[in-house]
Amino acid sequence: MIDWRERPFEERNLFNPAFCALVIAAAIRAHERTAGKPMPYSLALLVLPLCLHPTTRDEILDNKSISVLRVIALRPELLIHFAPRAKALVQYALEAFALLSSKGCIEVTDDGCISLLPRKVSPKSLPTADAEACRVAATVVGRDFARINDRVTIYTSLSIRP
Repeated sequence: MIDWRERPFEERNLFNPAFCALVIAAAIRAHERTAGKPMPYSLALLVLPLCLHPTTRDEILDNKSISVLRVIALRPELLIHFAPRAKALVQYALEAFALLSSKGCIEVTDDGCISLLPRKVSPKSLPTADAEACRVAATVVGRDFARINDRVTIYTSLSIRP
């Protein structure tokens, strides 16, 4: 892992662990509210590649009433380069998990799920339109993943392997 201070300015801003942590936390919160149980770790890794990619995020936000997987099925071009993007963003997701864990915001269950501890991460809107769009898209993703409730289906629909 490259030292944080040695990373390019753009990378430090876009993939800031605090920002990524807020996005992932929004998905975890929505998943827990919908499913009544923590979000599987393997699904939490998909939040950033879905929500930080502007075209995918916009499609998710424009179609909140239908499932994320249905949006992908209707716009298969969104899957172009999705697998490499997901793989590239794992590092930033891990940094976000590390931050959430170090601040006592999450708990990892014995079966590999992540639970957001109450009143540790604010659900308030983020200060910029782009940041808030990422957070809202993550909420939609978390809700939809809870409704689907099958990791294999989600990964298969996104044409990737866990």
